[in-house]
Parts: sequence; structure tokens; C-alpha cells
Amino acid sequence: MQTVSDSTVFITGGASGIGLGMARAFAAEGAKLALADLDADGLREVKRELDTVTEVITMTLDVRDRDAMAAAADRTERELGPVRVLCNNAGVGSGMGGMNLETMSYAHWDHTLGVNLGGVVNGVQTFVPRMVERGGPAHVVNTSSGSGLAVTGGAQFMYCASKYAVTGLSEAIANLLKLYGIGLTLVSPGFVDTRIAETTRRLDPAEAQAESMDPEYKEKLERFEALFEPLGQDPDEVGTMVLDAIHNDRLYCQPDRLMAEPIQARCKALLEAMPPETERDRKMAEMIEKARQ
Repeated sequence: MQTVSDSTVFITGGASGIGLGMARAFAAEGAKLALADLDADGLREVKRELDTVTEVITMTLDVRDRDAMAAAADRTERELGPVRVLCNNAGVGSGMGGMNLETMSYAHWDHTLGVNLGGVVNGVQTFVPRMVERGGPAHVVNTSSGSGLAVTGGAQFMYCASKYAVTGLSEAIANLLKLYGIGLTLVSPGFVDTRIAETTRRLDPAEAQAESMDPEYKEKLERFEALFEPLGQDPDEVGTMVLDAIHNDRLYCQPDRLMAEPIQARCKALLEAMPPETERDRKMAEMIEKARQ
């Protein structure tokens, strides 16, 4: 999309962090905004700020709730017009910095996968068929993470599982969307000043339970949060990068180089694990290439 001016943009997790950064960048270019979040107070503050720039509606939304997602889509398109840019951005960081095999639980798994992966699935399933029916120009933005590209430690295994899935989903549907004039951008940030750890601790009952049961776990979480203060990237900077990726129809938006070495190491290890090429491999590659055409 050459511009988002006069387009309707729907953003989950729009009350703070990267979602708010995107909202500010889109508003400055003249987009109309529908911002969804669980943080009702944050939404009120954002609406007061951006109402002076563009037309804004806000709604509290749990992205795991499919009926609520559909209702949010209906309201947005009724009040602002067809959604041309969808930003599946809401996320949680369950277990960031402190999860281990002793403290993990089904509640943690369900919450992390439900929001980080299920929220993206629900956004895609709710909005993309409408986009396909209308045709382009349109764009989907999925917020993953550097932890969805390579693993740097074991403490974030649930988070990594959810973000790897978002990466795979995005890469898989990007070419399909192009057939309808719809672009897709996968955002994979490193440390951004998003308050994700704070939000997760406040909204995830499993996190609160784990903290109360294990003081050491709480201490690890607090140390992890402290990393964001000196290292966290400005969300507004990321929002501007996302807008530029939309303008230039780029699949990947990498806000920093934090994961450069881990990605290289992972790819190197994968390639080194492969056996020498055989005639069967060459024939299979030819068949796959023909299927793509």
C-alpha cells in the first residue's frame, strides 16, 4: 500500500507499546483507527491523544474471544468503513525470564498460546475473508518476536513456541494474500519498551499464582523487566518502521539486529545437519518448484 491515508486500521494491543507506536504513525498519515485492548484506562488515554489527529474508536477486547473479535470487526466497519490494514499485535510474555519445568502449568500454556497465537489466528480468520472478498489494496501486520526466529535460552519456551507459530503462519499465507492484492508484514522485534512483562503479570492469573508460590520466580521476572529500561527500543520508532514496511510491501520488518547472530547460528546448524544432496532431493525440488508456479 502506497499510503494508509483515509484507510481504516484495526490494531489489537493498541493501548500501549508497539500497537500505540503503529497507531501514532498511521494517524499521522491520515488513517482512521480502531484500537482494541484489555487495558480500558490505557485506551481512554490514547483516544484523548489521537482524537486530535484523526477519527478514533476504542474497544476492550480479549483477542481469544472469537465472538468478541467478530463484533469488534462489525462495529469498526460500521463506524469507520472497511478495514484495509489489520494489525494482529496483542501479546503476552508468559514466563519471560523465569519459567521452568517445575513452575509451568496448563494455565500458562493456554494463556500464552491463546493470546499470542490464538489472537493472530482469530484476527486473520475474522478480517482476512472480508479483505479477500473486497480485494486490495490491503495489508496484514502480524507482530511476532525475535524469539520467533531463533532461541537464545530455555526460560521463554512457551513464548518461543507461540511466536515461532506466528512466524510460520505469516510466511505461509503471505504469498496467498498477494493473489488478492493484500500484503503482509511480519514484525519481529527484540527489546522494545512495551511493558509486556508488567502487563503479563497484571493480566495473567497463572503468572500471579506462580509468583506467590515461588519468590525466586518473582525475583527472576523483576530482573528480566529491569533489562527493558536501558535497552528498550522506542515503540514509536518501531511504528514508523512498520508503516515503511507497508509502503514498500516488505514481508519482514526487523526493528533491530539483536537476533542476527542467533539466526545465523540456527541456520548454520540446520544446514550442517542435512545429508549430501541426492538425485531424489533434486527431483523433489523440481516438483515443488513446479507446484509453486
